[in-house]
Parts: sequence; C-alpha cells; structure tokens
Amino acid sequence: MGAYLDKPVTEKESESGQGNGLSYGATCMQGWRVKQEDAHNCIIDLNGDWSMFAVYDGHGGDEVSKYTAMKFPDFLKERKFWASDDIVPTLQQIFVDFDDVLRSEEVMKELKRMAKESEDAPDRDDCDNSSDECDRIQTIEESAMPLEEILSRFYRQGYVIGRNISKSKATVEEVCCTDDQECGEDKCPKGKRQSRSPTQEPAKRAKTEGNGSILNSLIADGEGDTDAVSTEANASESRDSVLAGKEPIDISNNSTNNDNSGDEQKPEEDTKKAAPVIKTKQKKVPINADKKGATEDGIADDDESEDDSDFNEADEEAEDEECEDEDENDSDEDGEEVAIPGGLETPGEDSGTTACVCLMNKDRIVVANAGDSRAVLCRGGTAVDLSMDHKPEDDIEKTRIVNAGGFVNEDGRMQGFRVNGGLNLSRAFGDHSYKKNTDLPLRDQMITALPDVKIETLQPSDEFLVVACDGIWNSLNSQQVVDFIRERLKRGKTCVEISSELCDHCLAPTTAGDGTGCDNMTVIITTITH
Repeated sequence: MGAYLDKPVTEKESESGQGNGLSYGATCMQGWRVKQEDAHNCIIDLNGDWSMFAVYDGHGGDEVSKYTAMKFPDFLKERKFWASDDIVPTLQQIFVDFDDVLRSEEVMKELKRMAKESEDAPDRDDCDNSSDECDRIQTIEESAMPLEEILSRFYRQGYVIGRNISKSKATVEEVCCTDDQECGEDKCPKGKRQSRSPTQEPAKRAKTEGNGSILNSLIADGEGDTDAVSTEANASESRDSVLAGKEPIDISNNSTNNDNSGDEQKPEEDTKKAAPVIKTKQKKVPINADKKGATEDGIADDDESEDDSDFNEADEEAEDEECEDEDENDSDEDGEEVAIPGGLETPGEDSGTTACVCLMNKDRIVVANAGDSRAVLCRGGTAVDLSMDHKPEDDIEKTRIVNAGGFVNEDGRMQGFRVNGGLNLSRAFGDHSYKKNTDLPLRDQMITALPDVKIETLQPSDEFLVVACDGIWNSLNSQQVVDFIRERLKRGKTCVEISSELCDHCLAPTTAGDGTGCDNMTVIITTITH
C-alpha cells in the first residue's frame, strides 16, 4: 500500500438500502492507491431485527479484507451472538476464533488463490490492453518498492507481484556466476546475475521462533551448512532503546566483504504493509584477482608464488578467509537465502485487515472494533465515538507488543509509530507473521484480533451512524464528519450521495504531503428512523 498512482481513481462503488427502521448508503473509492484493499458489509436483515454494518481496511493485499467480508457475517450468525447473556466476551471470542480460522490450511489456500486472482487483474481500468500504460503503472508501483523486491522481479518467470518470490530462491545477494566459472569483478557486469528458475526447487517456509523473533530465512531442500539470520540476538536492547525514544538498533549482524555490498532493507515508510523489519546478512562474493603464475586450475606455482612481491601477507590472509567463507556458502548449492521483507509475502501471514463491526437492533448499537477504522454516532448533532483507534504507541498496545517480543518505533516521516518497523496499527485479522509467539495465546500476540466492544443504548436524539476506514478519519475528525453529513441530510441529500461527496472531500489534490487524503476510502452512513 505504499505506492501511489500519478492520478487518483475517483470512480466509486456505491450501494444503498433500507429496512428495520434504518436507511443506509455506502461508498468506496480507490483514490491515489495502486490497489483498492477495502471491503465492507451492509446487511439489513442479518438475523431478526439485527442489522450489520462493517468496514474492513485491508493492508498488504485485499484478500483478507475480502474474505472477511464474505465469511464473517455467517460466522457471526453461526455463533448466535444475539442469544448470549454477555455479548462482550462472546464477540471478543468470535473475533479471535475467526482469526484462528484464517491461518488454517484450507483458508490459507483460498487466500493465496484470491491474492493470485487480484495480482493477475490490471491495476487500473484504463490500463486496457496498452502495454505502455501497463508499464507506466508498474513503474509507479515499483518506485516505492525496496530495491531487493524490484530486482527479484527479474528472477521470476511470468510473475509480477512480490508475493510469488517464494517460488524462487534468488535474492539480491545471489552469486552472479555459476560454479564452473570464475567470478571476477571484471567478468560480472552489473545486472547480469544468474539465478535458478523459480520452478527448479520448491522453497520451504520462513521460520519464526516462539518468542516472536523472526528467522525470516528461505531454506531450500539439501544438505550442508545453513546461515539463518535471527532477530533474537539484540531484540531486548532494540526494544529498550526504541521505547526510550532512541532510534532502533539493527536486530541482526550485517556481514559484508566490502563497504559497497552492505545495503540494508528498510521498512516501508507509508501505511501498513511491511513485514517485521529485518537486517539482511549478505553473502560474500569472492573477487579473484588475476595472479601472476596462476595455472588454468587456479593454483599458482610454488616458486613463482614465493617471488610474488605484490602478494603481501595481509592480502593472502584476507583472501584465505574470504575463500573459506565462500566454500562454506557454496558447499551446497541448495543452502539458505535470506528472505527480504516485502518480497516474500504470504497471504494471511503478511496481509491483514481491520474490522469495525456495528450490530444494530431497535434498542441498541453494539460495536466490536479491531484496528483503526472507526464508528461514530450522531446524537443531537454531537459526535459520539463508538470505537477507539488501536495504535502501537498507546500504552495498552505497546505493553502487549513488548510482552510478545516486539517493539514500537517512531516513523518520523509519517508522524506515527510502527510495530517492528512494519504495521502502523496494532489490532487486525490476519498478519500472522506477527503472531508467532508460541508461549502466548492468539489474543495476546503483538498484533491481535481481540476487539474492544462498546454497547450504546439508542436514544430519541440519535440521528445516524457513520462507519469508515482511516482514509476518512485521517482527513477529518469525528465531529467534522458528523457536521459534514448532518448539513447535507438537512438539505435532503441521500446517504449514498453524501458518502460519495465525503470521499471526494477527503481526497488530497496531490501526494506531496504526509499521506493524508491519499488512502483508500470507504464510508457507510446509516440514518436511524425507528
């Protein structure tokens, strides 16, 4: 979700309906984003006199938000929440159980299928069959990608989106030459690195330790030594410095053979997409200088070696050490490759969605919320928040994140905070790469789907309910949105007309700012007439 288009997509999808003393209108708009990742539910007749209005703000892909919109209403009905004597813990358990279902083998397969289907679709309707236009859109998308992910695209056969990189073990650190070929600097021009075909060897899944630290290494089948990168070593020190207001330290050693090969992977600076941040350990590539007297097999004559004044002892020791490292790394062609965040995404693991679910009957509104989407009630012209945005910097959120083995760091550019340098929210369905601490239940992980639940008894002065994603709330506060809607309702405009105008009003004229007004937008307005 970090990339922007050169112009916003302002075409909207809208719907409206009425029943049970309610009338609603909903609009969603892609805006400046390369993809639309929001989804929503508007169900007047969920069960009896219960209606449901929900917004799901996806990140890292649209598969989790869309799947939730398709399946969660039935999941609620199966659990018969309305029959519970205490609806708060009932809804909380329903949310956690649904999140558990998302990581089942069957659902993971479905999420992968949905993700592939979404990736195969054109990024924009106006792309049509024009290859130039498609290339232009792809270039825009790549402008915000990490270098490793862009390079990895060239290693794949027919794949465009980074999620499929798991089918190839090639990374930016891949040795550029084959085993039977010398790899001198003069023989390896930039951009001409060889890699395995994505179909040659299946890759195993990245490992994650029980305390929440992520090995994030891609291990191919075979024998020989492996060299996994672990984030555990300095996690405690990193968290202490981050929570004390300092810059986060590297959470793994970055070993390189020269100053120019130490590129580090940095987190996405916008929105919620990035996986937990990891510094990569780069593979050493030997630079075999042409030595006087070297034979075809690369073995120098002893006499000539003794007379070689250009070969000082320091150089020889350095080369010996380098060769040892190379022998270890190349002793097995199928050794490990370091996983690059942003290039090894797995649907449901590295994608997720917020969920702001409003359940209404003639007497009350029940709101269960996980994430930073929001529900607001207009009561006599005053905005009444029915949910709380869940952000990593909040004390209760930060405490849970740290207890689960994570840390919270500040994103200076976006004026916010992130979990492990990745997500800028702290509760969501999916995102199971953040939920790997085997010593803790699912509800206590760094990112949790456990919702806050608020019950509000309806009053005669209650006029309407608005549920929207943060694409709206980042542009306007709750009272401003209520005022915007109320003024237009008084002029006789419908809910669907107003929701469309609200999206246009919140849309930024350019992407030059801090990201405000550049997100996907979804808003549901429901007037209360009973």
